[in-house]
Amino acid sequence: ALGEDHPDVATTYHNMGGVYDRQGKDEIALELYVKGLAIRIKALGEDHPDVATTYHNMGGVYDRQGKDEIALELYVKGLAIRIKAL
Repeated sequence: ALGEDHPDVATTYHNMGGVYDRQGKDEIALELYVKGLAIRIKALGEDHPDVATTYHNMGGVYDRQGKDEIALELYVKGLAIRIKAL
C-alpha cells in the first residue's frame, strides 16, 4: 500500500482535478488540486517541478474564472519553481 502521503496518490488527485477542470467543475477541481498539492509539498518539497505543475493548473482555473490576481500569483509561484528547478 502506498499510503495517503505518497507522491503517486498526489498525482492521482492532481489528475482527477484535471478531469473536473476540463469539465468546468472548478470547485471540485480546486479541492482536488489543493489535496494533491499538500501531499506533493510534504513528500517532494516546495521546489519540486510537480508542485510547480499543480500551481500552474490551479492558476488556470482562476484565470478562466477571471480571478486574475489569484491566477497570476499561482502562475508566478509555479514559474519561480520551474526556473529554480529546471
